[in-house]
Amino acid sequence: MMNKKISFQGVEGAYSHLAVQEFFPGAEPLPCKTFEIALNEAELGNVDYAMIPIENSAAGRVADIHRLIPKSNLHINFEHFQKVEHKLLIHPDSKIENIKNIISHEQALAQCSDKIQKLDLDILIGADTAGSAKKIFDEKIYDTAAIASSLAGNIYGLKVIDENFANSTNNITRFYVMSKNENLKFDENKTYISSFLFSVKNTPGSLFKVMGGFATNNVNMIKLESYNYGADFVITQFYCEIEGHPDQENTKFALDDMDHYCSKVRKLGVFEKSPYRVRQ
Repeated sequence: MMNKKISFQGVEGAYSHLAVQEFFPGAEPLPCKTFEIALNEAELGNVDYAMIPIENSAAGRVADIHRLIPKSNLHINFEHFQKVEHKLLIHPDSKIENIKNIISHEQALAQCSDKIQKLDLDILIGADTAGSAKKIFDEKIYDTAAIASSLAGNIYGLKVIDENFANSTNNITRFYVMSKNENLKFDENKTYISSFLFSVKNTPGSLFKVMGGFATNNVNMIKLESYNYGADFVITQFYCEIEGHPDQENTKFALDDMDHYCSKVRKLGVFEKSPYRVRQ
């Protein structure tokens, strides 16, 4: 996948940047200040894809993403699972005995709480992991360590003093790879995931009947999350992922059944199941 241009939220060295490198080797990364900008760059056609984090095994779903994706006109083309390996980084001219503070994104700090407590360091909240590493190098800060990726350490010339700083080594972030193009091809030798949003009609048992349609047609649901929207908190929107492609007969029947009980259904994307899932 050479000569691609991929947008992501954050500065160089962010875990999203690492995900771009792993999924699109040789591609040109485009750092963006916000998720909105990263998505918009793909909508405008300035990049081929946007690499967007959806959920993390330790911290849960990424804030705002499920609000932003429905507002975009992008389609989910791929999913990618990125291993998160937190490193403890310091300025190259500093020493561990000089460190009094630690800075990173609040989720990274929480995921490294055990060792932070043992080191008895004062906590500083940074906007993100890579940005915290960049701050230490740019401002020549010698009494503060950052929690960030090895990529951030390499980019900003920081020294690694702990290769495995997190509480747990089982830390995975799931990403959507999104573009203006919709996946339409179906290969019976591949396994697919269909992602969509829906709202049920305001009648008793509507959600139960939608779920029953998947069960009756032997369709496996792998994700279902609910969100209230509107000032009155009456209308609920559901974010759903199922195993299957709309061109498969049982999946098509299940999706057709939804029209009877849903006031709105919007497809977000159909994509091949990641090899990471197969290994689990």
